[in-house]
Amino acid sequence: MKYKLIKTLLIALSINSLIYSAAFAELKAVYTTDDAYVIASNVSYDYHEGCLYSVNTQIGYATDIELHPGEKLIGVISGDTKQWAIDNATVGGTTHVYVKPLVSDITTDMVINTDKRSYRLLVTSTDTYNPLITFTFSEEMYAKLAKTTVYRDRAEKDFLDIFTEQKDGQFIQKDINYKYTIKASENLDPDLCPIRTIDDKTRTYIQMPVNRYDLPVLYNVDDTAKNKLTLVNYRVKGQYFIADRVFKHARLQYSTKLFVDIRPRKDGDTE
Repeated sequence: MKYKLIKTLLIALSINSLIYSAAFAELKAVYTTDDAYVIASNVSYDYHEGCLYSVNTQIGYATDIELHPGEKLIGVISGDTKQWAIDNATVGGTTHVYVKPLVSDITTDMVINTDKRSYRLLVTSTDTYNPLITFTFSEEMYAKLAKTTVYRDRAEKDFLDIFTEQKDGQFIQKDINYKYTIKASENLDPDLCPIRTIDDKTRTYIQMPVNRYDLPVLYNVDDTAKNKLTLVNYRVKGQYFIADRVFKHARLQYSTKLFVDIRPRKDGDTE
């Protein structure tokens, strides 16, 4: 199974979507569901022109692909038109494209063209499916941030404080290191597992699920073999645990058997 459905979180996809944005990642030719932000049944990709986005479908189910609000659909082009059912509808000014496979274990490409952009998809019929695919558009937010210092809400201010810095009255993106591996101990509730870890070479930001209900202890792991740990203070800002240091090996510990190890990912590592 290529992705894990996270328990339903009662938040809207807004500025928070940008916190996991691929704007802070290296641009890839093909994005899989592992690269997306998953909330409940929604797999949300950060949109980049010219990239392919993986979509899992399943016989008997319809996958809903939601486009940018206000876009007008021009057409859908598929490499295989005989083994796929494709439909569309406009709901509240937003276009939705619905895809259903008629055969199992097949793959094709699809291009959804609108009056503003093209969405390029690599669609697979498998034993699991993505109920909803959405996209975030980080370039629009950065264009807005370059023109204003008025915060729409607390989430936007948190975003600016963590991911940007001001120069000459404008917000510019910090040099962010997003390359971290997160490995949870067995039986750890997904609601307690970090979504992402980044650093700006001065501080480490550990992004937690919105509905976390317990605060762990944060340690620097000095010696794994000897289980030597040093307590590290952190503060909470929105969804983030913030530590005033950069780690080679950190641990969020809920109990002796429930913890999360966080390490920088080296070149050549996968996850």
